[in-house]
Amino acid sequence: MKQEGIDMAAKRSLDKSYVVRNIRQKQRFKYKLILEGIAVGSIVGLVIALFRIMIVKADHARQMAVHLVKVKPIYAFAVLLVLILIAWILDKLIRFEPDISGSGIPQIEGELKGLEDQNWRKVLIAKFAGCVLAIGGGLALGREGPSIQLGGMIGKGFARRKNALLTEERMLMSCGAGAGLAAAFGAPLAGVLFALEELHKNFSAEVLVSTMAASAVADYIAVNIIGLRPVFDFDVEHRIPLRLYWAVVLLGVILGILGVLYNKLLDKMQDFFDKFDSKFISIGIMLVISFLMMFIYPTVLGSGNNLVKVISDGKFTLMALAVLFVAKLFFSTGSFGTGTPGGIFLPLLVIGAITGGLYSTFLSTAFGVEEYYIKGFVIIAMAGFFSAIVRAPITGVILITEMTGNFMTLLSLVSASLVAYVVADLLGGEPVYDQLMHRRQRKKVESGSGTPDHDYLADVYSKSDKKYVKKRISIRERKVVIDSSIHIGSMMDGHKVMELGLPEGSLIVSVMRDGKEIIPHGSTILNGGDDLEILCRLKDIAATEAVLDEKCKAIDAD
Repeated sequence: MKQEGIDMAAKRSLDKSYVVRNIRQKQRFKYKLILEGIAVGSIVGLVIALFRIMIVKADHARQMAVHLVKVKPIYAFAVLLVLILIAWILDKLIRFEPDISGSGIPQIEGELKGLEDQNWRKVLIAKFAGCVLAIGGGLALGREGPSIQLGGMIGKGFARRKNALLTEERMLMSCGAGAGLAAAFGAPLAGVLFALEELHKNFSAEVLVSTMAASAVADYIAVNIIGLRPVFDFDVEHRIPLRLYWAVVLLGVILGILGVLYNKLLDKMQDFFDKFDSKFISIGIMLVISFLMMFIYPTVLGSGNNLVKVISDGKFTLMALAVLFVAKLFFSTGSFGTGTPGGIFLPLLVIGAITGGLYSTFLSTAFGVEEYYIKGFVIIAMAGFFSAIVRAPITGVILITEMTGNFMTLLSLVSASLVAYVVADLLGGEPVYDQLMHRRQRKKVESGSGTPDHDYLADVYSKSDKKYVKKRISIRERKVVIDSSIHIGSMMDGHKVMELGLPEGSLIVSVMRDGKEIIPHGSTILNGGDDLEILCRLKDIAATEAVLDEKCKAIDAD
């Protein structure tokens, strides 16, 4: 008994020593990530600033083409040939690197779940060029998704160049993605929240501080090159009064319904263009439509961010807004449905702004609501529509607040976004980026490509040589530490570790409770508020996160 007591005391002493060392390592890792986040953010800021400049130049070139064909119709054939050439180049770029197709956010989310392994060099080159050409060609696409993917690939490239561990690589990808959004829209807080709310769907101190550093630096560099003006530069002189909050709530309901319809239409457009064997044909169809719109309705071309100010100034009639809404809705979903490089963030915000303008104009006509509230309703509708489609309401509220530089509508933004989120959720609509990621994974399985499974050159410790040596291992066998938490009232709140049922090979290596670390074993009781660190293989990330979502994050109704 005495010997057993000594052994237990020695074990406790060893555990305590390990915990102290582990906490110190975590602190050093966190500070290291901040420095690396600053480095990644600096590169992302420069790249995205150049990206934005090139898109502006492409927009100007298209506007000149529109003016040219109006003044001298004889040049219409030359413009059409240029658009066909753009369709051919985009087809070649997608063949060169298929991962540049679409927004890029599902690719980043898939990679963080261990379902993707993008070639960061090829993606950087092809995505940059593809987006500039597609937007310059008049397709209604945005720069934000591509900026997030470009930022994520810069983070991945930074990690791969220094041969970082997979855990660090995933963190730096998150830093780069958040910094990409920050630099694209001048919204550093939204960049941080996007990484937490959309990419990780979990709060992590390491992700928070490193992404904050990267986003702040990227935004600082971008605004020094491009300028400090908000993306949507207009003042709101009149905040929505409390007597009109019934209209705010009703608008949230409408936006929730429209958000679900938008996602379904986006899916149908992708189904339609998938019927064509060649991307050249599908992209060519939309670029020919873009060409026709130069003569018929040029307002619908491009991402349309300049439309927001015009709408907020009340320069459109009710009928004009209704026509613009329908045209922009179908043209933007059709542009994205082709699979050409480009995002949906900005186009959906513009459609939200049109909805807000349409709604406010109707209230003014039917109920005598003052016309000067149109700016407030435009801003509210952008945030609510984003919340209904992306299902990230906090990111939406902060994003729109930063993009407009306006805090007067914050309460109404939160109210409409919450209502839109709940309505879309009750209708069973899937968040758009989850929808796109699942669609992408289904197509990969159908094509036989599946999840990444190739060799990767890594530093592996050799016990015989007592040093790290280069060795090729399967990328699916790479180890990663993922963070999660036990939500109060979830299935695992008050239950043993052994009841969690993680995939074979996944292991809880640390439990943080009240600022103290616990080294768990099978009988350790987990409590609501505990933060977990789980070690697993890259190929098991998705399965592990599915278990954590079901048992640790969902509230147990029983």
